[in-house]
Amino acid sequence: MDSLLRSPDWLPLERALKAEIGADASAAARAFRFVGYVNGPADVGTLRVYQHEHTRVHVTLDGEGRAYRYFADMDRYGSTDSEVAIYWALTGVR
Repeated sequence: MDSLLRSPDWLPLERALKAEIGADASAAARAFRFVGYVNGPADVGTLRVYQHEHTRVHVTLDGEGRAYRYFADMDRYGSTDSEVAIYWALTGVR
């Protein structure tokens, strides 16, 4: 199915936020917008991209809520620390 026709998938973001910040995950998730889907590593499959409405930082997650980042020099996504990715998205501080 074409990614343009797919509905937003909020579950990975909710999982990642809950793992990092606990009970306030639902409230924190409302500060994000769903950007879309991208092709991840072959062994992972489709990734979901979200953007925080205030910091404008993107967070890219697999279906389980694990974080990935794009490595332009290698033209591919690779896993990254989920805690750092969520913190950066929420605060804008790297």
